[in-house]
Amino acid sequence: MPCTNLHTSAAQTNGGFSLMEVMVTLAIISIVVSLTTASLSSSLQSARFSSQSKAAAAEVRNYRAKALLLGQSAVIVTDTSDPPDTAIANVWHLSLPKGWRTEGEAIALTPSGMCLGGRILMINPQGRRALYDFSAPECRPLRVAAATGDKN
Repeated sequence: MPCTNLHTSAAQTNGGFSLMEVMVTLAIISIVVSLTTASLSSSLQSARFSSQSKAAAAEVRNYRAKALLLGQSAVIVTDTSDPPDTAIANVWHLSLPKGWRTEGEAIALTPSGMCLGGRILMINPQGRRALYDFSAPECRPLRVAAATGDKN
């Protein structure tokens, strides 16, 4: 009979996981999930910023084509550029998401569609910056590697 008691107690001790083991495992899993979520959120915000600033930069080339089609001079102004000459028929702003702002000099476009070049800094509400250089005569946008205070 003493043999039966040994089998019974051995079977009871090897029956599964303790509550403490389950809680530690769940805590480790929740920490890993929260770190992964934060990283993915940051990556998503960065990708969204990049695509929105690229779209605005591409709009400069569209304005160049529009000036050519109209056969009129135009100027693309920023929030900080000087007011354009009153003789210029078309004054355009970049279409940016709400809360974004621009800095830099105005970019002049000739009636023949030639761009005189310039730089525009785009800043989103969180302070991320994208500095683009638009080279004459085609206004091809080139992202400058690092703008002052760039958080990108």
